[in-house]
Formats: sequence, C-alpha cells, structure tokens
Amino acid sequence: MRFDYFGYFYKLEKEAFNTVRNEFENNFKIPDNFTLYIHSVSGETSRKLNFKNFNKNYPTDVLTIPLYNNLNEIKMLDKNHNEVLGDLFLNRTLIKENAMRYDKKLVEEYQLVLLHGLLHLIGYSHNDQSKLSGIEEKILKKVWNE
Repeated sequence: MRFDYFGYFYKLEKEAFNTVRNEFENNFKIPDNFTLYIHSVSGETSRKLNFKNFNKNYPTDVLTIPLYNNLNEIKMLDKNHNEVLGDLFLNRTLIKENAMRYDKKLVEEYQLVLLHGLLHLIGYSHNDQSKLSGIEEKILKKVWNE
C-alpha cells in the first residue's frame, strides 16, 4: 500500500508511518499500488469532518473515510490496477495532546493513531472493541519491538 501525503509531515513521522505500514501489510497483504491519502488537519477541520461523516460534533485524533467496507472488498479489487482506498485525517494538535496525556513519545502516538485508522480502513470498528484492540496491540508490539 502506498501513502500519499497532504499537509505537512516530517521525515521522522513518515519513517515511523512506514514501519507501521510494513507491519500492517505483513498481516493484511494489501498490494503496493493501492493508495491511501493521509491528511494533516487542524482541530476545527477534524471536528467538521467528524460531524459531516459521523454526526459527531467534536474533533478526534484520527478519522478514516474508507471507500470500501472491509478487507474482503479490497481484496476483490484488481491487483494490477492503481486503486484508492480512502482518506485518513490526522489531527496533529490532538495527537500531541494525547502523547503528553498518556506519557508517550510523539512518534509512538502517531504510529498508534495511524494503525488505528488503517484498521478502520479495512473494516475493524469500535462495535467489536476487543477485536480492534487485540489486532492493534499485536501489531504495535512488533512495531515497537516489544
């Protein structure tokens, strides 16, 4: 899977994202020519997108707007074509606040929210929180070499 970035992202962040993407791909085998658009957004933009798409009137650290419902639909796409999988919106301000609140390194918080968004992209949801948390934890242990 390929990431296309919109807004500013530092080299260190992109490298950290690549680590997550590699581990994510090890688990889910999404072709390299499939693209996810990753946006850096403000808190206000995050709030507006959250309201427009999910009828929730508050900002969030990550919003995923997938074009497909789940991994099975993605795997049915023609692997020989370039495909867009959706958009992921990262709220830098809230990510920084959460890193401080939970006493994490900023890069780790970015990796966590990216992975969380990627899992939403392929159909994991909060409706089955234990399943979402379980795969998130499994992948993050590998990403963070625990």
